[in-house]
Amino acid sequence: MYLHITPLPLNYRPPHSIRYGLKRRKELTSDDVRRLVFQSIDMISEVQSKLRLPICPNLSETFKRLSAGTFHASPLANKRNGLYYMKYGSFDPPATITMNSRLPFSDRPYNLPEVPRTLSYYTATHEVIHVDDFLGGDRLFNATREHILKSHRDKLSRGMQIIEDGGNGDCIGCPDDLASLWAMQYVDMLTHYRAYLVLRHKRFPRLDLLWSRMQSDFFPPSLLTRIERDKDTRYIFDEIIGRAGEYCLIDALNESESIGEKVACRYTV
Repeated sequence: MYLHITPLPLNYRPPHSIRYGLKRRKELTSDDVRRLVFQSIDMISEVQSKLRLPICPNLSETFKRLSAGTFHASPLANKRNGLYYMKYGSFDPPATITMNSRLPFSDRPYNLPEVPRTLSYYTATHEVIHVDDFLGGDRLFNATREHILKSHRDKLSRGMQIIEDGGNGDCIGCPDDLASLWAMQYVDMLTHYRAYLVLRHKRFPRLDLLWSRMQSDFFPPSLLTRIERDKDTRYIFDEIIGRAGEYCLIDALNESESIGEKVACRYTV
């Protein structure tokens, strides 16, 4: 998972005077990661039951798999990939979740102690959803990739031309690679939205601040909240997530732009 937040140096250590709530701040441990993951599973279960939405349709299997899983806390290296700046968590199949051990200090230099707690639960929830998708056979990723290859060949050709002109052909060598990248970005965008939905329902503080930090990426998850405001939450699950193989990042961009144009016309005098 990636957020546009200024990264801390790898050798950063907080002074002893810094406190987190009533306790001294400390780096996350593997036990902390395990606790956050299973608390996130409980939250997902509660929210999807109350809202009657398939946030994690394989949650029982996800719980079983992670009960025998592996959890790590380590200082994850900064990873630059386009406009994605900081890596806070990752899932490695079949059942390994790693979170950045420096998450308790992610509010620096702003000193907003609610941010680390919310971001920690957001990260854990995000990775649990990835596990759930994996146990579902990565259905959304595979269907989206095939849809892009079938319905958006023209955009893949233009994308490849831009990549080749920029000298980046070593990383993405063919339209199939680009389709896989777009499908992965699309699935991650939907993962962000589902994690945001869970924490929004639980009223986590400073969540909107974290969400706004994702809005400078090429494909910000806020595309989905824009669509949600115009339609509703059920529409996201029924008409976007539910239409695996018929909808993708390109369609989300087009729909979001259409909503923006409609809003602009509404306020044009």
